[in-house]
Amino acid sequence: MLPLPRHLFPSTTSNFFKFPNSLRPLLSPATPAAMKGADLINVALPEELLEDVLRRVGGEKLDLDACALVCRRWRRLDRATRRSAKLPASGVHADEVVGLFVERFPALADVSIDERLSADAAVVSAPASRSRRHVISSIPSGSRSRMSRVPRFAGILFPLPSEQTPSADGIESFCLTDVGLTSLARGCKGLEKLSLVWCSAISSSGLVRVAENCKKLASLDIQACYIGDPGLVAIGEGCNLLNNLSLRFVEGATDEGLIGLIKSCGQSLLSLELVKNEGVISIAKGCHFLKNLKLQCIGAGDEALEAIGSCCSLLEILSLNNFERFTDRSLSSIAKGCKNLTDLVLNDCLLLTDRSLEFVARSCKKIARLKINGCQNMETAALEHIGRWCPGLLELSLIYCPRVRDTAFLELGKGCTLLQSLYLVDCSRIGDDAMCHIAQGCKYLKEISIRRGYEVGDKALISIAENCKLLKELTLQFCERVSDTGLAAIAEGCSLQKLNLCGCQLITDNGLAAIARGCGDLVFLDISVLPMTGDMGLAEIGQGCPQIKDIALSHCPGVTDVGLGHLVRGCLQLQSCQLVYCKRVTSTGVATVVSSCSRLKKLLVEEAKVSERTRRRAGPILSFLCSGL
Repeated sequence: MLPLPRHLFPSTTSNFFKFPNSLRPLLSPATPAAMKGADLINVALPEELLEDVLRRVGGEKLDLDACALVCRRWRRLDRATRRSAKLPASGVHADEVVGLFVERFPALADVSIDERLSADAAVVSAPASRSRRHVISSIPSGSRSRMSRVPRFAGILFPLPSEQTPSADGIESFCLTDVGLTSLARGCKGLEKLSLVWCSAISSSGLVRVAENCKKLASLDIQACYIGDPGLVAIGEGCNLLNNLSLRFVEGATDEGLIGLIKSCGQSLLSLELVKNEGVISIAKGCHFLKNLKLQCIGAGDEALEAIGSCCSLLEILSLNNFERFTDRSLSSIAKGCKNLTDLVLNDCLLLTDRSLEFVARSCKKIARLKINGCQNMETAALEHIGRWCPGLLELSLIYCPRVRDTAFLELGKGCTLLQSLYLVDCSRIGDDAMCHIAQGCKYLKEISIRRGYEVGDKALISIAENCKLLKELTLQFCERVSDTGLAAIAEGCSLQKLNLCGCQLITDNGLAAIARGCGDLVFLDISVLPMTGDMGLAEIGQGCPQIKDIALSHCPGVTDVGLGHLVRGCLQLQSCQLVYCKRVTSTGVATVVSSCSRLKKLLVEEAKVSERTRRRAGPILSFLCSGL
């Protein structure tokens, strides 16, 4: 028997298993020496308890594969209870692989079919003159199935690889088709979640088969598929439990199909993602219980969003992307009708002004997460309204809002005292005063991310260190006014776990030494593009931050092989390292990292700095920069 995953048996004194008294002699330390190596586990565990063990393993494929390799009984039970799988969608054998999965794992409830995975790598067909052998290298159980004959379902559900049926236009299909989807629907009738992303050969007939067989389907993702109206209507009629639907980039469907869909399952639908200009009004009128709506409709206007505001009163999460025509009028309608709104995302809504956000703030006082990206007409007053009327705000993200000034954060600091996450990207007029207002009022902040904050400096960091004692994650990418002084204050006042200092060019080894002495729990550190740091800083990090798992050192001209040796000597938990464009690092330094970090999973480095010996030893974990592009 192969060893089981260690986390199945937490300790010898654990109460994870409680065996009946009649079975305890079988597991007693007094078992005779002749019993050494005997199969005691299978003798002691009944079927239902062993199934419970496999369920407790979770959904990790590698762990389930290890269990399936223990013995035939475990493999049989794994096949009977496996709940999720990710299958290939490209290649001439895609339909056949899906059929093999269905035969072996009939209890699948969560299936994701990915066009990035090739079925040709999974199925190897022997010549016709010899017995056909199918080698499945990526099946969930991790075992290989060698069959001396064609599967009994192959002639019914799909053709053999050498007899692949061409499509209607005479072109051979090189991806998953309706044939494979039909076999999945018929074999896994307990399917609850199905994802078909970029499966271009799937049509309405495949969805009809899913609707006929999978009555428990609750979540369906058919992004970038060419699905006609009959398929959508069939899903609506057959899958009455459907509550999550994604139709992003779906082609072939019209208003008629959407109306047919929502007539049947509109009352159960809770989450919908749609990228079409048509059908928004129909969806709003038919889905009165909708709670999550994500729209990307370049041509939609105020009429569509006014319908959402008047019909979807239970809406909680709303994401509006690339709306170039709708104005403050429609957003005010949404604010008046959707008073339970908690999450609002506005991406590239160019015509919105401060007035629309005032409507939202006054009407939707439950707003907890707000993201504004590329709404260039919004100014300081927009955030002032949020600060006055939305005291429950937890997350705020501002991306490319060049008109927002420091005074907006005075109201945010006073009113949004529960704020936990703040993201500022390309907000060129926000500086130290704004961050001081936030730090003094929002003492529960756990994450601050500032990218290209050219006006943010040490004054802001000192205020954050004095007031935000719960801070765990700090990003200061290309904040060129930050120096060792501010970093020393952060190290003294906050126990950080993640720190990103990429591009803060005033930071020296002294700043890194302060971080190493004050933030011993760091697991992520990015010190790329720091021209004034070198080996002394790495030595301090290696000595003071032994828990680091992910580090980036790219574009650091002062780092040498000596500094890397000090770093890896202390950071034994290191799993990922980026080490490109460090001109003083040689192949010796790269070999030191590889040989010292037994848990390393990824090393990004220039290919020229990898010796043949290092390549042979650590080939799978090496990633090379595409410098030739």
